[in-house]
Amino acid sequence: MSLYDMYFSKQNKNYMFNTLSSLILQESGYDIKNDQSYIELYRLYYPGIFDMIDTDEISILNKQLINTIGEIILQRLKEQKPIEKIKEDKNKNKIVDKKKCIKNIYSINREKKSINRFNFKIKLSEYKTFCPKTITLLKEKNILFSNDTIFLRFNDSDNISFIYKDKKKLGNDEYYTYECLSDDIIESKDILSIEILNYLLMTPSTKKDIFKIKKSKNINYEKDKYTCLEIKNNNFIVDQEIGLLNDKQELIKSVFSKHILNDYILIEKTDLKDSKYILKMNQNISIQILI
Repeated sequence: MSLYDMYFSKQNKNYMFNTLSSLILQESGYDIKNDQSYIELYRLYYPGIFDMIDTDEISILNKQLINTIGEIILQRLKEQKPIEKIKEDKNKNKIVDKKKCIKNIYSINREKKSINRFNFKIKLSEYKTFCPKTITLLKEKNILFSNDTIFLRFNDSDNISFIYKDKKKLGNDEYYTYECLSDDIIESKDILSIEILNYLLMTPSTKKDIFKIKKSKNINYEKDKYTCLEIKNNNFIVDQEIGLLNDKQELIKSVFSKHILNDYILIEKTDLKDSKYILKMNQNISIQILI
């Protein structure tokens, strides 16, 4: 029997669910065996483990299954909100929500020590607590979009699940919006840490998405005046909105690319006195919060 057949056999599925249920019961005191919401969650995540691990041993697959799905279930139990009651709870809180205020967190406003738009730190000292509501981000070719569920990890500890809600198209870009599955309250810190993870709690990218301006100068090209930016190994395109950042990687203003010539990007003639870095404005991630 192949590894695929062994892993997806009814015997293995049932055995591993019983094993997982026993471990969850020992850890949390809650029996998930007869809870349909956690049975469905197990079925949802089960296939992805096979694609996630490169191995020839069923024992390694099953261990990863326990670790991954077990962590997700324990986190949801910690939140103390059964999945099937989420919609009901939201309806009950509608009146309360109307008295509160909606704000947005933007990934382009992140701190310089951030890794990228999927793993960043941001100043949020004006709010003591908040409730995450939705997240909207550009559809890209990475593992984040392989499932209708994604997670946001706040302060390196709170894994909050979001489910796909809808999408909209702006020009050639498609943006996906995900809605929070719970009413979790997040404690805000002076510097808030945010990670965006796929349904297996894996990061979609570790690559930097802010580019250093190596050189710049004003030039004439095809009878027009431009400011030329030398950006090594860039993948910008023509007519793309570009954010100009200072040495602290704070957004100054945005411009549009007019021509791309290998490592050179031509923008409208601009004073670059304080500009040290650039980023793609269409990759900005918006997180809606209730305060």
